[in-house]
Amino acid sequence: MLELSAVDIANLMHKHRQELLHFLSQRTRCTDAAQDIFQETFIRYAGYGGKHRVENPRAFIFRIAANLATDYLRSRNRHSGHDPEADTGEAETVGPASLSAERAAMSQQQLQQLIAALDELSPKCREVFILLKLKHCSYAEVEQRLGISHTMIFKYLTQALRHCRQKIGELD
Repeated sequence: MLELSAVDIANLMHKHRQELLHFLSQRTRCTDAAQDIFQETFIRYAGYGGKHRVENPRAFIFRIAANLATDYLRSRNRHSGHDPEADTGEAETVGPASLSAERAAMSQQQLQQLIAALDELSPKCREVFILLKLKHCSYAEVEQRLGISHTMIFKYLTQALRHCRQKIGELD
């Protein structure tokens, strides 16, 4: 197993920063979202932890970034009121009442698991996670609010995500 060091990840971030931010800005049409996705890309890359050898790190980070940009665009479309399922009629074939009750129960259970996992984190780590992932603040806003560097924000978020994934599995 190959371990990725923080220095290796920082070097990779620095080396591909401009190119990746340009790519993400073009995809999302939002510089704030591009910056957040850029950071999330390297959090995911760090979480990958070198479990397998990556032959082409540049291609790998661009694939992660492209997937995150796609997720961002889907989320933005959902929140803007456009529901792709409504166009296909899929939502009605299952039975909307039973489906929404099942989803509500699952969501409530996942929420309880997330709250329990977050309660186990240090206060600063928990606050960084909440601001970035639940309140959708930008890295710059978190830096200004908490008075901590981008590096510390990155470390706290990485720690929180790893902890939550260990406790409840992959978070959206």
